[in-house]
Parts: sequence; C-alpha cells; structure tokens
Amino acid sequence: MLRVIAFLLIAAVLLALAWGLGSIPGTLVAQSGPYRIETSVPAAIVILGIITGLLALSLRLIGSLRRAPGGFGNWRSGRRQKQGEAATDRAIVALAAGDAAAALAAAAQARSLLGDRPQLLLLTAESARLAGKTEQANAAFEQLTLHKGYAFLGHRGLLQHHLAGGDHDAAATHVLAAGDAYPRSQWLQNQRLEIALRKRDFGAALALTRNPAEIAALATAAAQSATPPANALRYAKQAIKAAPGFAPAIAAYAKALRKTGRDRAARQMLRKAWATSPHPLLAGAWLDGIAAPIERAQAAAELAKSAQGHPESELLLAETALAAQLTGEAKRHANAAIQAGATDNRALSVLSSLDPGIATISAAAHAPAAKWQCSFCASEVSDWTAICSNCGKAGTLAWTTSGTLPADHARSMAQITR
Repeated sequence: MLRVIAFLLIAAVLLALAWGLGSIPGTLVAQSGPYRIETSVPAAIVILGIITGLLALSLRLIGSLRRAPGGFGNWRSGRRQKQGEAATDRAIVALAAGDAAAALAAAAQARSLLGDRPQLLLLTAESARLAGKTEQANAAFEQLTLHKGYAFLGHRGLLQHHLAGGDHDAAATHVLAAGDAYPRSQWLQNQRLEIALRKRDFGAALALTRNPAEIAALATAAAQSATPPANALRYAKQAIKAAPGFAPAIAAYAKALRKTGRDRAARQMLRKAWATSPHPLLAGAWLDGIAAPIERAQAAAELAKSAQGHPESELLLAETALAAQLTGEAKRHANAAIQAGATDNRALSVLSSLDPGIATISAAAHAPAAKWQCSFCASEVSDWTAICSNCGKAGTLAWTTSGTLPADHARSMAQITR
C-alpha cells in the first residue's frame, strides 16, 4: 500500500513538472549562418536536458575506460591477496599438525603471493626448523630481525639455534639484541640465566636469579672459584644467607677464612655447623691440610665431640681410624654407626675391609651409596656441583643417605654387629 502511495505521489510530481514546463510561453530562435532553428521554450529545455545527459554519459564512459587498467590490477591484487591468505592458513594448520613439508610449501606459496611479510617469514622459519633445514630457518630468522616489530622473534629463533649448537658467545649476542627489542621478556631473563649457567659464569648467573636454592649453589661455586679470598668470603656469606646450614657453602666459607689466616674462626664455624647438621663435606673441610693418618683420626675425634653418637660422627671416626690402622676403633665405630641408623654402604665398607667375609661383602655391595641426587632429573653423582651435569639446573643436588637393606642382608648385618 505504501509503495502504491509513493508511486502516485511521484507520478503527480512529474505530471505537475511536465504541465508547468509545457505552459511556459515563448519561442527560442537559434541562427548560425544560413541555418535557423526555431522552437518553443519547453522543447528547447527538453533538448538541452537530453544533450546534457548524453554529455555526462560520455564523460563517465571515458572515465571508466581510463580506470579499466587500474581496476583490473585491483581485481588481480585482490585475487592474489585471497590466495595468499588461504596459503597462510594452510601453513599455520600444517605447522600446528607437525607436517613440516606441507607447512614449508604453503609458506613458500604465501610468500610468492604476498611478499616477505614478517608473519610469513616467521612461518617459513618455524617450518624449516621443524623440517630440519637449519640454514633456511636461520635465513628467515635473519630477515625477521630487520623488521622492527618482529626483531625479538628473529633474535629468539637465532638464540635457540646457537644454544642448541653450543655456541654460547653467539647466543649471548642475540640475547642482548632480543633484550633491546623486548626488554620486559621473562623468557629472555631465563635464557640469560641458562647461558650464564652453560658458560659457568656464576657471578652473572647470581644476578639473574631470585631462587634461594639457586643463589646458594651459585654463590658457593663462585666462592670456590674466586681468586681473591675477600671475594670468596663475600660469595660464601651470600650462599649461607640464602640457605643457612648448606654444607658446601660452609665448607667454602671455612676454606676462604683459612686463606685469610683466620684458621680459628674457620674451625669454630665448622664445629658449630657439625653440631647442628653433620656432613661429610664439613668433615673434609675440618681435616683439610692434615696429612698424617693418625693426626687425622685425632682431629676427627675432636670434631665428633660436637655431635656424639650421630651416624656421621661414628662414620667419620670409623673411616679415619681405618686409615690410621686402628682396626679395633674402626670396627667399633662402624658398628656404632649402623646401630645409630646409618643405612648407606660406608659403615659396611669399613667392616668388609676389616673382615672380608661373604656376609659383610654381600651386605656392603647391596647397601645404597651415599650420594648427591638431583631433585629435577633424579640423576645421581658422588661429588657436589652447583649445576647438575645431566639436566643443567642449578641448586638441585641434595645429599641423601637413605635406603633400606634387603631382608636377607639385614639379617646378615644383625649377625655381624653383634
């Protein structure tokens, strides 16, 4: 209904215009030389309108012809854009699916259609790395570093490549460049720490961690390798502050004290630490510099007074007595260590040396060894280090002597210690 009303209104307006135009009086005369045109004013207005319309149509047609090449180019560009976007999507999906060959092919097609856009360079680099084409991946990452907004990703890829190859100097260069590109990256902080750990740059690593266990281990290692005794003391204090009672740190601190001529202070600290938490490293630091076996046994007896009856005290006395050929004392303290709760093989090794019987040798062979064990990868080593040689983590090695003898060997030891 509304359409009908609108149509009638438009028709009425047009009719009114035509009626008004037809009612205009007058004659229009145009003469050029021998030619003379004479017509009414309404007819002249209609003719002028037709001429104006034809002229406008001609101008529009000419403009369309002039724009035709550009329009065709835009059409082709839009078509390439769509094809490139489709290829990009295929590359992303293939990369996520782990299909390196398909991802690399799709990324190459997208680059041929869209050019070396940063997103496509990243896709190419990751696809090439997945396919094992290191040189191609690195070339794409290098190009990516030239794009301001994507420089971090380029340096990140090159950093990972150099770390995997063990080129720590080149990795350090890309760490600095990546830091300039994106200073607030926590991942970058972790990478700096990893590089410092791999280079065994304990001082630099200390500045990059806030983990107390890592600080204690790294500061202890720094104290062990520091040349000036003052620096060794400073690092050892830092380690003990981060982890009070940490045996490697206390031993390092005692060694640094002795280098500065403060032997009495070192002995007091070791004696105090032994009274709280006896540990073989503390015993080693206490006996450091004493060569004669009998003197070592006497010094061990002095230290053991700080924790009488403790398994570690009895083990220390047994081992030093054995070295001094005090066989009766060695046997007595080895048995006392077992009675005090020692379950590792050290006391049994002393007994098997004194009495190489089948029972003692078998029990010693089956008893667990005292060791340092990594809390991250569970690997075991006999000597403490700041960094696990297996997983590369810092501050993860813990001293353990726990273990349980098999039932038959436990019965054998019950017979031995009677």
